Amino acid sequence: MINERIIVQDASETDPNLLRMLDRGLEDIEAGRTLPHQEAMDEVRRIRENRRQARSNMGAAANA
Repeated sequence: MINERIIVQDASETDPNLLRMLDRGLEDIEAGRTLPHQEAMDEVRRIRENRRQARSNMGAAANA
């Protein structure tokens, strides 16, 4: 059964870089190179905070 609400993109509409990243992620899962959920979320939060801090510092430098 096909769900009509699901939009499937044509190959020409799909970013090849995104597909490569997804493939690498699936390969990591298959190889067991994954983190427990809580560790992964902690890492995501750390990276996001570092990026926010970097943007904040860039803005401060540009306004100096």
